[in-house]
Amino acid sequence: MNRFLLLYLVVLFPVVLYAQEQTARFEREHKNSDSDYIIISLQKEGLAMVRDKDKYKEGKQLWEVIRVDTTLQEVWLTELEIENRLRLVGYDYRDNLIYLLYREGDHEASNLVLYTIHTQSQAIGKYTIKQEITFKVTHFSALVNVVTLGGYVSNEPAILLFDLQTEKAKLVPGFFITNSELLDLRVNTNNTFNALIMDRSNKQDKKLLLKTFDATGAVLMEDVMEIEHERTILSGLTSTLINDELLIAGTWTMGNSKQASGIFTSLIDPFANQAINFYDFGRFNHFVDYLSKKRAAKIKSRAVEAAKIGKVPDFKTYTVPMRLEEQPEGFGLLLEVYQPSTTFSPYPYGNFGPPMYAYSPYGYNPFMSRYYNTPYQYNQPAAADSKMIYAAVALLDINGKPLRDFGLKLGELKTNTLEQTSDFIFYKGEMAMGFKKEKEVRLLRSFGDEVELDTVQSIVSNPAETVRHESEAASYIRSWYNNAFYVWGYQTLRHSSQSSLEAGRQVFYINKIEIK
Repeated sequence: MNRFLLLYLVVLFPVVLYAQEQTARFEREHKNSDSDYIIISLQKEGLAMVRDKDKYKEGKQLWEVIRVDTTLQEVWLTELEIENRLRLVGYDYRDNLIYLLYREGDHEASNLVLYTIHTQSQAIGKYTIKQEITFKVTHFSALVNVVTLGGYVSNEPAILLFDLQTEKAKLVPGFFITNSELLDLRVNTNNTFNALIMDRSNKQDKKLLLKTFDATGAVLMEDVMEIEHERTILSGLTSTLINDELLIAGTWTMGNSKQASGIFTSLIDPFANQAINFYDFGRFNHFVDYLSKKRAAKIKSRAVEAAKIGKVPDFKTYTVPMRLEEQPEGFGLLLEVYQPSTTFSPYPYGNFGPPMYAYSPYGYNPFMSRYYNTPYQYNQPAAADSKMIYAAVALLDINGKPLRDFGLKLGELKTNTLEQTSDFIFYKGEMAMGFKKEKEVRLLRSFGDEVELDTVQSIVSNPAETVRHESEAASYIRSWYNNAFYVWGYQTLRHSSQSSLEAGRQVFYINKIEIK
């Protein structure tokens, strides 16, 4: 009787199957001689594509900017006419404004030129940020009518604010700490910003400093966290005050190792001495799943034994924290495990010196190491290929304590620099993560502690065409908004009427993938 009842219920109330699929596509003809596009997420306003056209008008260089909506339909196309000597070094988006930051020439002491483009009116603004000192910029973000520039002056951290209304720049006081690193500079949702600094000026008394400023550079909050003598903070990210609490998270190691032992988290509390919580990788369920089952089991077993006697396990690996996502119900931390080339220095700043380059969180292009924004990863250009091996996402509660973790093998993707290879969506308490592999996107999504693996093929706009070739050098995935990813790259398409020897047409494309 129960079997018949179960069959009846299944027919009457079919099981809902979750799906992920490509729901939109943008294509544009692209030649080998054309410059690659930079993709800027406008969140629910769509995407912006920026590139140098390698053309000139009355002695000025032409740059192309295209905006598409969330259905990947073109909204507008405009051109910027800029001075020939300017080179693009940074970009951001905030409140219907696209920010494009250029530098005059190659010298770090030369002036910066900022262009803004309004996404609705297409109005263009131009500002000159005069440099009176040699300022090596590593971070760039926009507030309301103000931009922040983080970097180094004489190997010491510094932050410069530029007011778009007064067109004046000023250095934020309280920095210039010898032998220290600017780990993160991040804008909050309430138009303030955080600066996270690792202070190693006293080797016996290392400190992690967190300062929050308003848009004028006035200090609103300051917190100092002492680091245990044996431990070293390798990297750190801050949340953005979507929740009432401010969280910092990153990687740590023992001694002077260049490999990470685990992650740390801490809620900021300027009125009390809060603890920094250290979690070694062996305590996570899936972080070491890229290893053989035998070795992974041994690492987890040793982690349990070490915890019983109050010691730190000896397992370490090259790991980069890429992104800290904040939702009302908690946080998601994305990390990627990589194998460095023999000529590559995996330590982010090498001997605690300043980073020379940084990245934007928005995407990749062959000259990514030239651009900066609030980075989600290390900022060191590589002399040879590195391999991205594994992506891991740790879901944390509102106090920063790990709840669940997930992992996805990346298939040893080769990269010229140590850039973000995967991404994830943390939406309504669940997680989906993925990476781009040739013509397809490989995805993993969570259902509580269970996971589902899936593959989404790239579907072209014309049914009579097929993908003949996909460029691996510039093909990536990024989180967009709510439950959507965007994927982009360059493909050679062949029409069904063409023979196998005909060249086919080359396109730049963006695919939208929705998790349903």
